Amino acid sequence: MNFCVLTEEEFRAFGEGHLQESFFQTVENGKIRACYGSKLHYLGVKKGKKVVAAGMFTESDCMFHKKRLYAPQGFLADYRDMEVLRVFTKGLKEYGKKMNAMFVKIDPNVIYILRDAEGNPKKDWTPADDVIANLKKLGYKHFGFTKDYRFSQSRWNFRVPLDVPYEELKAGFSKSTRKNIDKCYEKGVRIRRGGREDIEIMTELLQSTAERKHFRFRDTEYYHNMYEVFGDLMQIYIAYVDSDLYLRGAKERLKKEEENHQLILEKMEHEKVGNKLKSELSTSDKLLEKLKEEVKDAEDFKKEFPKGKDIGGLLSIKSGPEYVTLTSGFLVEFKRFMPKYVMYNEHIKDAYTYGFPYVNFYGISGVFDSSNPIYGVYEFKRGFGGEVVELVGEFTYKISNTYYIYNLFRHLKILYREITKK
Repeated sequence: MNFCVLTEEEFRAFGEGHLQESFFQTVENGKIRACYGSKLHYLGVKKGKKVVAAGMFTESDCMFHKKRLYAPQGFLADYRDMEVLRVFTKGLKEYGKKMNAMFVKIDPNVIYILRDAEGNPKKDWTPADDVIANLKKLGYKHFGFTKDYRFSQSRWNFRVPLDVPYEELKAGFSKSTRKNIDKCYEKGVRIRRGGREDIEIMTELLQSTAERKHFRFRDTEYYHNMYEVFGDLMQIYIAYVDSDLYLRGAKERLKKEEENHQLILEKMEHEKVGNKLKSELSTSDKLLEKLKEEVKDAEDFKKEFPKGKDIGGLLSIKSGPEYVTLTSGFLVEFKRFMPKYVMYNEHIKDAYTYGFPYVNFYGISGVFDSSNPIYGVYEFKRGFGGEVVELVGEFTYKISNTYYIYNLFRHLKILYREITKK
């Protein structure tokens, strides 16, 4: 068994269909990172001529003129095979020394605990403590069971298995999620599956949310580069309001309620008026006022946007067994249309069409408490059913003793961040 440098083709062939396959450990993701200055290293272990472990590593500058090697959500290997891990680790250390690296960082796409939608461990799941123990035994430092977005990749993700037909899956959505999806369509929200020509509008929509929530923002050039590299593996969804559909639907709903209101009044003329009829009339009165306001809003909307308006964007990536929602956003002034519900619903339906066994809604916090400032992200995704995936986390492997100083600075930075939160 030998550590070796792999060709791009060897890495791609090994990664396709691997149990830990993810968007982050792909040639395409490597090419995007290379566009922004990262040097790529395809490294692995061969048994004879057969590749048995592989990783796409990026090289970046670190402190003291040292380098850092990082395998995002990798490397790909059987982490229960100590012989493979030992050979790979020894090879990484020797390789890293030659390139003046301070340390190697990995955050493997290995599930630590599979949880239900509420965040409770599944009864038949055994935590991957042996994987963590194996890496520690070889000298890797584990950065713990973090629950926030502190590290490079989210340790907590939310995914939905597509193991039942769509209609059955939708029946399992929360009541509020189903209601909001239907409301979106009623208000004329529709989805356009975009291409290169929609990158600018998608970027504008993503930027709106990124600035509002203080997320990292990528510019238009980045997404153009992604489109060049990923091609058909990348899908843009644009949510827009069809002004005609919105107005027509609002008028139809108002007319229907006016007819219902008239029936209630007729009943009150011919029947004994009890609490039930009074309650029905009160409810109808309130609904009529609300629907009249909606018609007025729809009329104003059509005047301002006679050809409709793009209000939300979602970027999805086809990655191994998963169809991943990579990032999304919408214009806050059109929040009332709730475009994310339609975008995520259409993403799920397309995943069925493409034949994916899972959709991955990507990162959430591991704190399942409504007092959590970002609880809403989890709550929205949970509405679609599914399960919480907790990964093993981040590890570093020291190559140079200067790593100790680097690690001290890192801990001080984390401590400062925690103190300033309070």
